[in-house]
This record gives sequence, structure tokens and C-alpha cells, in this order.
Amino acid sequence: MRLSTSSPSLRAPASLVATLLALIACAQAQAALLPAQAIYGPDSTILDVDGSAIAPDGTGAVLYRKLIGGQPHLFVSRFQAGAFLPSVQVDAGQPFGASFPAIAAGNNGRLLVVWAEPWATIGQTTHFRLMSSGIDPGGAQFDPAIPIDDLGDGSAAYPSLAMAPNGIAYVAYRVVTNPLTGPGTTLPLRAGDELIDVRVARYNGEGLPWSVLGAINNHPELTMRHPRAENAPSIALGLTGNAVVAWQEPDTSGTARIWLRRIFGTRLGNVLAVTPSEVGGRPITVDADAPSVATETFGGAMIAYRLASGAGSPYGSARVFIDTLPPETDPHGGRLEGAHAVGGATVLGAPSVSNDAQGAYRVSYVGSAVATASTGDLPKDFGSPRPLGSARGTRAPTTISPGGGVTAWATTSTGGAPIVEAREDFSGGGWQLAQLSAPLGGPTSEPMLAGAEGGDAIIAFSQGPAGRQSVMAAVAKAPPGGFIAYAPSSWVRGRSASVSWDSSPEAFGATSYQLLVDGQIRARGLTGQSAKINPQSLGDGVHRVQVIATDGLGQRTMTPITTLKVDANPPQVSVTVIHPHGTVRVRVYDRASGAVSRVTSVDFGDGARVDRRLTTRHRYAHPGRYTILVRSSDRVGNHLLAHISVEVG
Repeated sequence: MRLSTSSPSLRAPASLVATLLALIACAQAQAALLPAQAIYGPDSTILDVDGSAIAPDGTGAVLYRKLIGGQPHLFVSRFQAGAFLPSVQVDAGQPFGASFPAIAAGNNGRLLVVWAEPWATIGQTTHFRLMSSGIDPGGAQFDPAIPIDDLGDGSAAYPSLAMAPNGIAYVAYRVVTNPLTGPGTTLPLRAGDELIDVRVARYNGEGLPWSVLGAINNHPELTMRHPRAENAPSIALGLTGNAVVAWQEPDTSGTARIWLRRIFGTRLGNVLAVTPSEVGGRPITVDADAPSVATETFGGAMIAYRLASGAGSPYGSARVFIDTLPPETDPHGGRLEGAHAVGGATVLGAPSVSNDAQGAYRVSYVGSAVATASTGDLPKDFGSPRPLGSARGTRAPTTISPGGGVTAWATTSTGGAPIVEAREDFSGGGWQLAQLSAPLGGPTSEPMLAGAEGGDAIIAFSQGPAGRQSVMAAVAKAPPGGFIAYAPSSWVRGRSASVSWDSSPEAFGATSYQLLVDGQIRARGLTGQSAKINPQSLGDGVHRVQVIATDGLGQRTMTPITTLKVDANPPQVSVTVIHPHGTVRVRVYDRASGAVSRVTSVDFGDGARVDRRLTTRHRYAHPGRYTILVRSSDRVGNHLLAHISVEVG
């Protein structure tokens, strides 16, 4: 693996992982792209890597297929506590081969896999079923496979699977309901079209049955394009457990467009047209395809898609568009905000989109053999396409993280060897690049990339010469997540000064904390979420406090400044003798929390005494030397007992 880092004005190559980690530590360690590792193989039975998944808590998995007894079967290497575990079979006990696999992850090690497999011959047609199996938290093996739905001849499935952290999941898939030829064939809108259902099923979690919601097409009676991977539906869901699904479907003119609808549990929302039928009065008669959907916490969604080139397009070359659906809680959450072109190329691959709750987005694609990304902040800040590197594949999946994200694509090294490149972009414009490959080299598959919003990501691909392929995986490890430190809002005594803080979100690995006061480290190696501060290091006043979280790779995240108001000393007293009148003025004060008048007393040494006043005067009747006794306290309980000798004439 070769790694390099860059800022807006600097790109410095490094050949060793240690060099990368040192550079990261010096730059506040924004993220680490760890080396690729073989999680299975080399082995002659490996067919392909079919997916990767990661949950918000950093657990996840890599899904791949290999041959057993001449049949393709599914295996998963789980990712937990920062390590890939030995592979386990997903479809154990299933006698037939698996196709169209997809994987999703929830918190605490939850995993769900769906796939197609043959189950019966009806007439002269072999029918396939959509199947599923999962692992719940704490499980060691996948549960027995359960059927979801009949897929007909199984040629159309291309499922899209998404899971919420709590295990609720949805799958969108397709079923050919009327073939091109045969009795009862529907006349297609265009040559090669077929009658196809786009269906959605909901998984209720913890091994409970699926609820098949049925066809969600806008017009199920109209024929659709023959199924391919790049016109497959896409589904995503936020923490609410509700889903957003996008799919390709022709309108009544026969032009394939992208459609979208929300799904509230098992209830379908309204169908929304994503692609417009015209722009500036000019009709769009070329197909749109390759929908990609991403959702944020409260159900806001972003949809990316590709519009073909040709005479029917007002744009000339093929273009990538994005559109936005506001959150469910938004008064306008039921309508899209409008399509916007974010890039294009003569030869354009399918786009990948990711977004976050703050309105930031990333869209990536391969255009004319160049991996390209566009980033911005909605609703108005749309970024310009930015080339990332040359690509030999057609896909460049991307994820988003605070201020940046990860993008991966297949390419070749400067020496012409097949590799996968992964780029991590940071807030402020810096970035780092990793070149990933297997020890034996050889052809690579296109990478599978899954990311959590905190910045952690899993990159998976297969590589190796014929008969000696390996399943490879690499991890982008985000620094500890943002967190906040807390100090009392009121003044505190020096020996009572303490600070607490949230636990910094951390997907895997141990996190330790450092406490800074006024820019100086006062405590190191803390593992809890609070600390007392040595009162000898504090003086009266308002102090600036921050906490630094450091993970096992040395990556750091610092809290915003919080203020700690410390009153470490008792009140002070000043006595002024006013000559020649034999008068003294006594003033009790505290520049921090303030002196308390109700506990203040001044005994002037001649029998006179004044209580409950911070400033007072007294005239002695006779010249001489007197001892004034002052008692007081400040608002945090520091006590004053002072004896002051004065001489009056």
C-alpha cells in the first residue's frame, strides 16, 4: 500500500504506514486510512466481493461469494472492535446457489443479508425466491434462511438493502411479471421493455417475519426497461426507521425517469417525480437511470441520478443530477426541492451520493476514466466537480464524514498494476490517498464502500491472479467524534474545581483524555468523563478549559472552550488611616466570587464593631495603636480572619 497526504498547497508521498500515522498525529490526526488486509484467501473458490456494510457504532462486515460443491454460496467476515473476524457462512444449509446478494449492518454487530436462490420449477420456468438471514447482537452464526418473496424467473432482482441501527430494515427489488414473449405478453412501450414490479419489503428485526409491501411502481401497467444493475432501485433509511426509495420507471411517453416515495413503516407515501420532463421549455426524451439515495437522521434525503446524452437532452453530454427531499418534520417535506446538475462527462458511470444532517453532501462518479467528486452544503452551495484520479472501472462509491469523506475507485499504479485507490478528504481542504492492493497483485474487482456518518468506512474488493484471488478489506478510521466539556456555571473554590465531559463517540479502540487549562496540560491518560484540577495550579479568575480525546492511533479531537470560574483565595481587606482626624476606612472585597456582607464584621479594637458592611469608617476618640479584627467570607466559602494593627494620632 502506498499512502500520501496533502493540504491545499502540499502533497507529500510516504511509503510506510508509520510515516502516515506520524503525519496524521502532527496534523491533529483527522483520519487514518489503514492498509488493506486479506480477510480470506488466496483461494481458487472465490468468486467476488459483493458488499460491505458499517453501522453508526463502527461494527460491520464484508460479504463475498465462493464456490462450495460447484455452487456459489455467501460468506461474511464481521468487523468488530477494530478487527475482521474469521468468515462465517450466511446461507448454511441451503442446497442451491446464491445470486444477487446484498448486506446491511445495524449497531452492536447486527447484520442482515438478502439474496436470490432457485426454489421451484413452475411450468417450464425455474422460480427464484428472495431469501434473508441475519445475525443479532451477540450471535455467532447466521440464523436459518427465511423466504421473503417469489422473484419469478429471478432475472430482475438487483436488491437494495438498508438497515437502521436498531435492526429495522427494508429491501427494494424487482420482479419480471410479464416476459418479452409468450401468452399474454404486453406490448412494450419500447423494444425490449418488460412488465416489472418494483417491490419493497420491511424486516421487523430480531428474526421476525418480513412484511411485503407489494409493488410501489407509479404505473405498474406500463412496461419498464430490462433490468440491469445500473437501473436498479435504491433504498435508504434514517434513525426514524422510515425509508426513502427511488427507482427507474418510464412515463406514458416511454421515457425512463426516476421516481421516489417515502415509506412510513408499512405505509407508502406519495409518488414524486424526480427527473423533470422538460427544462426551459425543451422536452427531455432521454432516459434517466442509476438512482442513488442517501438519508439523514430525520428522513431528509438526497437523490443522485444519471441523465443520458443524445438529441433528447438539453444538456448535450451525460450529466449527474442531485435533488433533495426535506426531512419528515419539515412543512415542505412532501416535495422535492429541484434538480441540479453537479457534473458530467462523455462517458459517465453511475453516481454515488452521501449526505449528513447538516445539509452537506458528496456525490462521486467515474466520468471519462476519471474518478470525480462534487461536494457542497445545501440548499444553495453546490460544489464544482473535482477530479480525484484516473480510473479504469465505472464506479467510485463515496461516503460522508464531518467536513469530508471517503471515495474509492479501481485504477492502475504508475507501473501499470491494478490497484484500488481510496481518498479521504478533510475539512479545510486537506486530504490523504491510499493505494490498496493484495500481496499477489493481479486483477481487482471494483471496490465496495460503506461508511458511517462519523467518518469510519470499510473498503472491500477482490484481487489476485486466476485461481489465487483474495478478499481484501481496508478501514478508514475516523478520529474520536466531537464532544463537549462542562464546568459549573457559578464560581467554585479552588479545591472543588472539577470538569466533566461527554464520552467522545468512538467506533472502536480505546480512547483516553487530556485536560487543558489555559492552554497547559493539567492531566493526562484519563479514561473517565470527569477530573478534579489541582488547586495549587489555579488562581482566582476565569480559566479556559478544553479536553482532548485521543484514540489508539493517536488521532485527536478537542472540545470547544468552556470557562471555569475559580475563587481560590479568601476576601481581602484594606485599611486606610485618614490623618489628622483619627479616622480609619476599612474595605472588604473579593475580585472573584465577591465578599458576602451578611457574614462580615469589623471589630475596631476600641470596643466599637460594625456588622454586615463591606465598607465602613470609624473615628477613634483617643490617639494610640489599635488592632482591627476583620471576619468575612466570599460566595464560595473561603473565610477571612485578619488582624490589622493601626496607629492614629
